[in-house]
Amino acid sequence: MGQPMSSRAIVSLGVWILAMVLIGTLTVGVALLFYVALTAFFAVVVAILMLITRQRDNEHKTIV
Repeated sequence: MGQPMSSRAIVSLGVWILAMVLIGTLTVGVALLFYVALTAFFAVVVAILMLITRQRDNEHKTIV
């Protein structure tokens, strides 16, 4: 079946596979971090909008 792989080829293949696994893990981690940050950002925006509308409702109630 041809010549056996040299130890240098085996090591370089192992390093290449390890690098691909690490890049894939990093990509998934960044995607999860982006998702969590986006969710937190929109939660803060919704909370601010609720506070603003609640203050406006209170002002309308005191005026009327």
